[in-house]
Amino acid sequence: MKAFIVAMMLVAGPAMAQINVQDETISSRPDDFEVEFLSWCEDNKVMGQNYSTGAVELRADCSPQGLTCKTYNIFRMNRSIFTAACVEK
Repeated sequence: MKAFIVAMMLVAGPAMAQINVQDETISSRPDDFEVEFLSWCEDNKVMGQNYSTGAVELRADCSPQGLTCKTYNIFRMNRSIFTAACVEK
């Protein structure tokens, strides 16, 4: 009987570990989220990345219009999206 119990414990251990691994890969944890920067502020200018070339480019210069560059953050479905725009002071 002791041998049977020991054998069941040896079989049950890896099976329970495999179930926990599968649960962790399927479910999302609160700290699992993506961060995406569509644009950002740099020296009162709205900057962004050209996705075809990978180069950083100027999207808008806020200073000549008397505006201020402001960054916004949006949270959606475990995703944080940052974007910038010229706004009034």
